[in-house]
Amino acid sequence: MQRIAFIMNPVSGTKNKDAVRAYIGEIFGLMSNYELTMYTTSCVGDGYKQALYFAKEEFDIVVAVGGDGTVNEVARGLMYSKTALGIIPMGSGNGLARHLHIPMKFKTAIEVLKAGKMQLIDAGEINGKTFFVTAGVGFDALIGYLFNKKGKRGLFNYIGLSAKKIIGYSPREYRIEIDGQRFDRKAYLVTFANASQWGNNVYIAPLALLSDGWLDVVVINKKAYLNAPAIFTRLFAKSLHKAWSVESFKGKHIKVIRAKEEYVHFDGESAIMGREIEVKINPAALKVIAPQG
Repeated sequence: MQRIAFIMNPVSGTKNKDAVRAYIGEIFGLMSNYELTMYTTSCVGDGYKQALYFAKEEFDIVVAVGGDGTVNEVARGLMYSKTALGIIPMGSGNGLARHLHIPMKFKTAIEVLKAGKMQLIDAGEINGKTFFVTAGVGFDALIGYLFNKKGKRGLFNYIGLSAKKIIGYSPREYRIEIDGQRFDRKAYLVTFANASQWGNNVYIAPLALLSDGWLDVVVINKKAYLNAPAIFTRLFAKSLHKAWSVESFKGKHIKVIRAKEEYVHFDGESAIMGREIEVKINPAALKVIAPQG
């Protein structure tokens, strides 16, 4: 018998969680080969603590029901354990779920939990904060902070905020060291990608792979304003790496030095960090359930 637990964030996204809870109970409650547990989070950090508990109790699968923040919390609690992460995407971006080709409809995502296969994926780390999708500094980190503060979710709200704030935003000077090799760049943003997209099928690092032991480092340089429409199009066309104002690298250990402390983002969360940023990859850190093939 497999023990499966669902950790549900009641406030993520806009979907009806009561319908999801009822369907989970209907499907797994009647299956003799599963022992079902459901848990609803009550505050930030609760999902992480509960995932740690389920991992210690050696549950077979723990499912994050929520957005990227919920997935991050639950996944951190399961790292290097015998317990696999499942995902029912209920957020606005759903970056990790989309990269793994997990369906956005919860009933189909549940079918993946029953029929999917386990795979090992890497985890990134930025100044001690774990991420599984992307992290970064620069313009997108500022927008991430403002977007979270604003409270209104959705891709169109994010695009509207970005279009408004890009006017007057000055590229920053960055000293970037990738596995000991130094680059000095003036850039709008520097993204560290474990997965290929920010979320909502916006592909910041189309060539990124979750299980290759590398981070993709994407630099959108100071001349990007000259072909901004093309960059916007390429973000959705999985071809950003082909833009002449974009540089892409791969690395395992990255250091970034900037002029002053500013915002960073990691899996949809925002924080202020200092001038020096250290990023690294932790290979084969997490078991996940994803579609076969």
